[in-house]
Amino acid sequence: MTADGNTLICEHPVRVTNLDKVLWPEAGITKAEYIQYIIQMASYLIPHLKNRPLTVIRFPDGIHAHSFYQKNAPKETPKWVNTYPVWSEESKRTIHYMLANDTSTLIWLANHACIELHPWFSQIQAPNSPTNIAFDLDPSVPGFEKVREVALRLKEVLDDLGLPSYPKTSGASGIQIFIPLALGFSYEDTRMITSFIGRFMAEKYPKIITVERMVKDRGDKVYIDYLQHAPNKTLIAPYSARAVAKACVSAPLTWEELQKGVVPEDFTIVNMVSRVNTLGDLFAPLTRPGVDIGELLQLIRQHSSS
Repeated sequence: MTADGNTLICEHPVRVTNLDKVLWPEAGITKAEYIQYIIQMASYLIPHLKNRPLTVIRFPDGIHAHSFYQKNAPKETPKWVNTYPVWSEESKRTIHYMLANDTSTLIWLANHACIELHPWFSQIQAPNSPTNIAFDLDPSVPGFEKVREVALRLKEVLDDLGLPSYPKTSGASGIQIFIPLALGFSYEDTRMITSFIGRFMAEKYPKIITVERMVKDRGDKVYIDYLQHAPNKTLIAPYSARAVAKACVSAPLTWEELQKGVVPEDFTIVNMVSRVNTLGDLFAPLTRPGVDIGELLQLIRQHSSS
């Protein structure tokens, strides 16, 4: 990759602008530094984004100014940015989702201050077949210790079921736990599992876990969001930045790190590049076909009908 004035040359030439604009004031991180982060992390980001329709959150004037969600590719989108058309019943129009399939696209998104990258759970080759199962653990009150405790207890249950699991910070206040999935299962299948496990956890640990959708009814419990894992829904991508003061990123973890007491603030744009250069991609198993859940689905169906 070379630079020619304000144009970066990668798979395609990308013009970058306003490089001195500060996106994270408290951390003092400029757009130029964010673009540099994206370039350095592209080989880790792309496997988790490739061919997945993308929703982005844009912060044109930094994380404390006006922001907005964007699904549809804007008019100024270069022709070389891959898109995927999806009819929206809600808005009665076709949404042309952007696909972050190469470094040039990531740079172009970063230049437009797309700070948060939220991909689908499925790829365009099989949009109704998720490649993973995900549990989003969301605290109802400030603090990370309860979320950590719930994550470790959820791991015990997943281990008992023979399901491999991989945690990552949300980059904000929560933890997300992913299970790589074999090909050919539907969102109905995964919803059956997430619903069953989420409700089981809430019944087993009623003092600290809830599946109550209404925030006002959760008290101080950790919410296991199993409803988020559905068609057209998204979660923050591994290694995506977040619009928080310390410029945290959604960081894949080892279970040992989680047990020892890491917190989301430990992982930022500043230190993530050196981390992956040392540890590699801890979420690499999520880019390959995973576990067959057929027998588990059969057991849940039998349990539900008994």
